[in-house]
Amino acid sequence: MKKECAAPFFSIELPIYNVEKYLNRCIDSILKQGFDDYEIILVDDGSKDSCGQLCDEWSVRNKKIRTIHKENAGLGYARNTGLNAAQGEYILFLDSDDYIRPGMLSKVHNAVCENDVDAVFFGFERIDKNGKSVLQLKPCPEKCLYTDKSEIMNQLLPDFIARNPYTGVSRNLRISAWNCCLNREFLIKNELKFVSERDYISEDVYFYIELFACLQKVSIMDDIFYCYCQNEGSLTFSYKKDRYERLKKFYQAVNEKANLLHYDGQVQLRLNESFIASVMGCLKMEVANCKEVGIRESYCRMKNISSDEYLYQAVKGYPLGKYEGTWKFFAWGIVSKQYGLLYIALLLKYITRGV
Repeated sequence: MKKECAAPFFSIELPIYNVEKYLNRCIDSILKQGFDDYEIILVDDGSKDSCGQLCDEWSVRNKKIRTIHKENAGLGYARNTGLNAAQGEYILFLDSDDYIRPGMLSKVHNAVCENDVDAVFFGFERIDKNGKSVLQLKPCPEKCLYTDKSEIMNQLLPDFIARNPYTGVSRNLRISAWNCCLNREFLIKNELKFVSERDYISEDVYFYIELFACLQKVSIMDDIFYCYCQNEGSLTFSYKKDRYERLKKFYQAVNEKANLLHYDGQVQLRLNESFIASVMGCLKMEVANCKEVGIRESYCRMKNISSDEYLYQAVKGYPLGKYEGTWKFFAWGIVSKQYGLLYIALLLKYITRGV
């Protein structure tokens, strides 16, 4: 049964930075939902393009929209700013260069009210720069409602982090701020905030580790609502020379946090898998960068990463029985220190198919 209150049901937060090409699309996808019990909070994180002006125009045009201008401090802190200003019962975080499917708000509202949960999670699709759907992840959890805290922490969270290495089964659950709806009072009570992605390369994962330690009641929807867009210049797909060191620093910190919060071994195991997968992506970027720095320098950078002791221990201790050839070849290359063969394989893959 819907709760009666003066505050809006949803606070929909959009952290915004230099997305003038996509901002209107995102806001329009909210306004066309056919569900009106919400507010939109636009957090302009010191944009250098016309986003600040666009935000102000939207606020004048629609009374449901509020704009906050702040100095640039990054995505995590922009989300915190919106959270501090929110008045709704439940919070939705949208990235301002993405958009949502029609009917999302009413369906999420119904799921929240039916079970009175702390959090609702749902699926997403990935849209390439040409507007084509290239991946759809429809959640397939063991059940739709979780009410046991230990089960939420040590069975559900691992399935968000990575697939089960012993069975090879993926539940199509992913960690992100934008594929969930969270109770605002719950967030305030547990003092849950985002860290800066400038300090930790994956602020969403760090947030989930803290979040799942507090959750008491969770609903999983098998619907795809969110459209995640791979736009030009996306940080996720941009080359950074220090990416590996930042990855290592982050996974060391998040494992330490998981230990402090008394998660069991499954969480650490899946974090290990996520680290290995991230490093594989990092190495592919180093190989692709041969166009800029030359093959010799590209190989040296890849070798420096591949020979790191932290990575060696992570790969050596990981069960790979249910994994396909790419993972097994990567693990063999790291453990046996066959960096030259590993580089050649990645280079050939890049030449023939692209990274």
